[in-house]
Amino acid sequence: MWKWEIEGKAKGIVVILHDMLEHHEYYLDLISKFNSEGYHALIGDLPGHGQTTRINKGHVDDFKQYIDRLKEWVDDASLYELPIIVVGQGLGGLIVTEALKEGELNIDGAVLLNPLYTFKQSFMNRKNLLKSSIRLTSDNSKFKLGIRMDSFTTDKKVLEQYKNDDLLIKEVSYHWYTAINNRMNDIKDTMNEVNVPVLSIHSNENDIVDVDRNVKILKEIDSDYLKLVRLNNIEHGIFQRENVNVPFYHVKRFLEDLNYHIGFID
Repeated sequence: MWKWEIEGKAKGIVVILHDMLEHHEYYLDLISKFNSEGYHALIGDLPGHGQTTRINKGHVDDFKQYIDRLKEWVDDASLYELPIIVVGQGLGGLIVTEALKEGELNIDGAVLLNPLYTFKQSFMNRKNLLKSSIRLTSDNSKFKLGIRMDSFTTDKKVLEQYKNDDLLIKEVSYHWYTAINNRMNDIKDTMNEVNVPVLSIHSNENDIVDVDRNVKILKEIDSDYLKLVRLNNIEHGIFQRENVNVPFYHVKRFLEDLNYHIGFID
């Protein structure tokens, strides 16, 4: 886990959860933007990702490991005694939602960026081919997930970083895949138990998640503040690109509204 603190009085602290296959370093520019707006930031690599392990890359024994790690980060953030906002991209968004549904998080708001609630039909077809082609001897057996990195972003700088990044996950375990898929299949159940302010941003040009189905699921959230934004000309990784002014504008407005809502800023 890493922290980026600002000098002087902060407006809050942002806890960031990255997407599947990647790790925290792809959010350094986003962290800089949060700092410039007066927020501390906290981020770590999820279990089986980045610098957390080299033996069990692409594997978790149980989805609860993700929720437990998020709880640890939120507990650490609570020491600042500031408003806590959790930002989850893709898999990170699924983890945040599941933790909120289970009543595991004491936070003030959540930003869900293309949360991994559904796979797009084109990927579902590839998934069925994957399942039929795998001959597994154990749940730890690994296979390529079948998602192209340019489905996350077409930004040339980030794609070059992907190309030279040994920490990226190239294969996932069957057990990881099953754990994620089971949570995705159950995501629509008890969404009304999510009752914190939520901003969700989706990219219409998305080759990974089914945006229409995601939005339908999100509308089941029981919150006084639920804002759904759909953006064009952007891929799944919303902040994995050079020009992020439009999505960050929506995040910034949400943070401002949230602080007024909870009375932290007059």
